[in-house]
Amino acid sequence: MDEAPVSTKVEGNQVVTSRFMDDVYAPPFWQNALRANDLADDVKVDRWQICRFDLPSHIMIEVGVAHAGLGGYHAPQAFKASSIVVDFITPESDTSIWYFWGMARNFKPQDQKLTDSIREGQGVIFSEDLEVLEKQQQNLLHPDRKLLKLDIDAGGVKARRLIDRAIKQEHPLAPKAP
Repeated sequence: MDEAPVSTKVEGNQVVTSRFMDDVYAPPFWQNALRANDLADDVKVDRWQICRFDLPSHIMIEVGVAHAGLGGYHAPQAFKASSIVVDFITPESDTSIWYFWGMARNFKPQDQKLTDSIREGQGVIFSEDLEVLEKQQQNLLHPDRKLLKLDIDAGGVKARRLIDRAIKQEHPLAPKAP
């Protein structure tokens, strides 16, 4: 995954960051998803992640896998498993937020056991991320600090610029965010 190039572009008030990984083995979550969709899970796949940030603060991420060589993202539905992950972030105060998330999948939507399993797995992942998110929030309280920006952070950097521009348009005298 780290070897796959990341593309980031701004389209109006939307930042789109995407990564396509061809001819790779699916990670455990996607192996389970392939099996749940009655597809082979022990073959190479083409994998994608397309993240869309829209003002003021929501993110939709298209993620999925398709049996390799069948078109990846554009493969026929019969050969892939994919989902849309949503993140909605709403300020509560100057130093806290509400963070709502969910996932909609395009395979076996009537399978409640699968829904419960995915929800539990995603809950674990988001719980693990909570400490990092809290530390990032604490760092924002130090505007004199420069943020470390890696190539993979380009989408977040561009999203922050959109937010800063929107704040400036609403409040022309507001201080610039770090």
